Amino acid sequence: MFRPSLRTLARVLLAAVLVVSASALPAPVSAAGTRPLFQLPFPCGDRWLMDTYPGHGDYKIDMTHSSGNSLGRAILASASGTVSFAGWGDSGGWWVMIDHGGGWQTQYLHMQYAPSVSQGQWVARGQRIGYVGSTGDSTGPHLHYVQYRDGARTEAYFNGVPSGMTTDYSAARYITSYNGCSQPGEVSDFNGDGRADVIGVDSGGDMLFYPNNGGVFGATVQIGQGWGTFRQVMAADFSGDGHADILGVDSGGYFWYYPNNGNAISTTTRRQLGQGWGTFKFVMAADFSGDGHADILGVDSSGDLWYYPNNGNAISTTTRVQLGQGWGTFKHVFAADFSGDGQSDVLGVDSGGYLWYYPKNGTTISTSTRVQLGQGWGTFKHVFASDFSGDGHADILGVDSGGYLRYYPNNGNAISSATSKQIGQGWGTFKQVM
Repeated sequence: MFRPSLRTLARVLLAAVLVVSASALPAPVSAAGTRPLFQLPFPCGDRWLMDTYPGHGDYKIDMTHSSGNSLGRAILASASGTVSFAGWGDSGGWWVMIDHGGGWQTQYLHMQYAPSVSQGQWVARGQRIGYVGSTGDSTGPHLHYVQYRDGARTEAYFNGVPSGMTTDYSAARYITSYNGCSQPGEVSDFNGDGRADVIGVDSGGDMLFYPNNGGVFGATVQIGQGWGTFRQVMAADFSGDGHADILGVDSGGYFWYYPNNGNAISTTTRRQLGQGWGTFKFVMAADFSGDGHADILGVDSSGDLWYYPNNGNAISTTTRVQLGQGWGTFKHVFAADFSGDGQSDVLGVDSGGYLWYYPKNGTTISTSTRVQLGQGWGTFKHVFASDFSGDGHADILGVDSGGYLRYYPNNGNAISSATSKQIGQGWGTFKQVM
């Protein structure tokens, strides 16, 4: 229950049958994989009280707004997934269950009205699924919330942190939502829905935006032209507003930043970040510092790997830090948060076609901790990493020698060709893919 004065015996008895009558839980599709980066199911910055009571049930949480006025407040999906139930249950009232894959599910009860989503619909993290209400067996407006692992209730985590709500006697506590905020490590999401999109520069120099709609692409949108002469192009959230911007090194070696203005970019708002970048073999943008703003990393003509911190949407050679050397022979070098700790790691395909993962250790990377992820990557035309699944861990994407765009899910800091998925064809002629 959400208010101690209302913890009556009747409420306790009703809660005991809540899940039985409200939900016949659908079986998860597989044993639990990597935990998604669940967020509190409310808008960014909202503060909520998590509470429970004797007889409620382990791991169940009743949530009420810190203002005391919870009714009608938006309920958001904690993570992306497919709606496995949306409807009415006698004790749960209007409620929703979302299957996030890998054996993970979330449940939301007592909504004010019929859910805003329907069964079978894919939803992005942060998408509104309903409103806080008091339908079913409820004594006042609140959200009854549960996370499931392989069909069993488990301790809820929010933004990677355990909630502490584990038993009927767990102490009530306040928590602030980061759902929809610019999250550290997540920098490749152009439309801000929680999943990395794909952007490419085709053979004609047109820049095209391919929205990620649950692992498949939505309608293609042209967002620019004249990009064919650029030496390097990348998409990352440089501004820290939750939407990826476009950055590029032009034919003259000038480094430009194009802010994302409502899923569009414009040359009139671009900003020069530097010059002399034409000799760099690789330039990438990723949140190496973990502050929610993409930084710049680059491999210079000598093969040295450098890190340029984002200092208020600007970079400077005076603050750069050398991360390594000997990177000049790599076929591909890219950066993304592969580990899911909120800070970008470095990955690369060496001259032998081996794909390596270099975890970030503190403020640097080390060859002694690198992990081989695969081999045979030397024939790929483009290889990059971004959180395509929306679970908080970067996945691997690449365009193979046949021009097929393939997606390799991150399975516990490892990838496998057995779980790869072809998500496009005809990409072999693209000059840039990110």
